[in-house]
Amino acid sequence: MPQRTPLPLRAIDALSSALGFVSGMCIVGAALLILAEIFSRDVLGQSLLVSDEYTGYLMAATSFLGLAHVEKDHGHIRMDLISKLRTSRPRLYRALLLACYVVGVAFSLYLLRTSWMTLEQSVRYASRSMQYSQTLLAIPQSVLPVGAAALCLQYICNACKVLRAAPGERIS
Repeated sequence: MPQRTPLPLRAIDALSSALGFVSGMCIVGAALLILAEIFSRDVLGQSLLVSDEYTGYLMAATSFLGLAHVEKDHGHIRMDLISKLRTSRPRLYRALLLACYVVGVAFSLYLLRTSWMTLEQSVRYASRSMQYSQTLLAIPQSVLPVGAAALCLQYICNACKVLRAAPGERIS
């Protein structure tokens, strides 16, 4: 009988799912904004002026906020060249999988650090968009460290699941 997943790991999975939902809503928002721009140009004869800019912000938010959800569902591109090891050499497979998660954690920590520094600099200098809206860049940039932190937590969560798996249990 499989072990019950501890609360912290379930919470990280739930956070990833919630951010995945928000990511999906950003796609919906971007689509609606594009449709509004098309309607405005065709029917009203004028542009909304901010649709390109805000669609770009929403697509960036979609990408970053969706990272952890995609990792939770193992949807990132995987080069599963070692799939035969899963059954023939399960310990080696497990070790390689953990090594990949360690690299993933290191990468996501670097991403978190650099995105935080970018956000911090935008806040410090009150940087604004060069577009018509003059949006404070800290607003759209705030999703970058959130997404990177969630990705890092999901990598750690997945590594913990690998460590908790019984020797004969299938590891995703």
